[in-house]
Amino acid sequence: MESIYWVPSRDCNQKCPHCYNDSGPGAPGLSLDEVDACVRNLPDPDRVTVGRFILSGGEVLVWPELLFHALGRLRERYGERTELWVQTNGDLLDGEALDRLLDAGVSRVDVASQDRFHVRTSVTRRPELTRLFEDRGLTEVRVDETEPQPTDGPRFAFWGATEDEWIGPLWPRGRAVERGLSKATPEDRFCSLWSGAKSFLDYDAPGCEVNVQLSDVYPCCPMTCRPIGNLLEEPLLDTLDRLREHPVFRALNEGRPEAMGEALGLDESHGFDRSRALGNHCLWCDEFFTVHAPELLESGARTARSEPFLVQLSESV
Repeated sequence: MESIYWVPSRDCNQKCPHCYNDSGPGAPGLSLDEVDACVRNLPDPDRVTVGRFILSGGEVLVWPELLFHALGRLRERYGERTELWVQTNGDLLDGEALDRLLDAGVSRVDVASQDRFHVRTSVTRRPELTRLFEDRGLTEVRVDETEPQPTDGPRFAFWGATEDEWIGPLWPRGRAVERGLSKATPEDRFCSLWSGAKSFLDYDAPGCEVNVQLSDVYPCCPMTCRPIGNLLEEPLLDTLDRLREHPVFRALNEGRPEAMGEALGLDESHGFDRSRALGNHCLWCDEFFTVHAPELLESGARTARSEPFLVQLSESV
C-alpha cells in the first residue's frame, strides 16, 4: 500500500471558499481514544507494507495534542519502515512546531496553501518558511518539476490549488460546489489521477492510496458521497477485501467511474452521458450512489455529505 491519507480533524484556522471537506473553525475531529481505535484497525505492518501516512486537515496544527498523539501511535505501530508526512497551510508553523514534527518522525512537510483561495499571509510566508526548513536541513521537493526529486531524508514542499496543478479545476465537493468555484469538466478525470480511486483496492501493489476522513474510509480524496467503511467498526483491509470483487468498486479501482453502473444495466455510454449532463465524473459518481446504489455505501457516517445537490439528484432522475 503506497499511501494512507488521514484527516483526524477538520478543525481549521481558516474557512477557505474552495474547501472540499468543509473544514473550518470548530469543525469536528476524533477523540484521542478514537485515534487509538483507528490505528488498531489500520493494516498489520507484518502483513502489508504501508509506504507513508499523510496527516492533513483541517489544519493539523490547530489541535496539536491530537496531531502528535496520532503521529506517536503511528510511529509505535509502524516504526521507521513507514514514512510520516504532514500537510499544513503553514500559518501556525514555527521553529518549535517544526522541531516537534521532526522529533515525532515526520519526514516531509507540505505547505499546501499556495493559491488564491487561502488567505494571502499563507502565501507570503513562503520565504520565511523556506528559511525555517533549510535551517533544519530539510530539502525542497518541487512538485511541479519533471526532473527526479529527492525521496530520502527530511523534505518540504510548497503547492496549492493552482491552474497548473492536478487539483487546479477544484474537486466538485464541499464549498467549491456551493460557491460555483469548481471548473471541473468530463475531461478532468480525477478518478484516474493520483488521489483518485484508481488502484485503491490493490493494497498489495504499488499505487494504492485510500482516504480516511476522521474514521470514515473513502476510495479517493474527492470522496464518494458517503464512505465505504469505518475504521472504528472494521479493519481497513477487511473493508477493501469486502469490496474487492464487486463490479461497481472494480470500475472505480480501474479509474473508470463511467462504468460503475454496468452491473446494474447502465452501460458505459450512460455514465459518459450523465457526466456530460451533470458537468463532470464526480457528480455522476454522486448521482450513481445516491439514485442507483445507495445500499453500497455506509449510512449514518459522520463525514457523509448532506448537500442539497444530493437530494436534488434523487428527486430529478
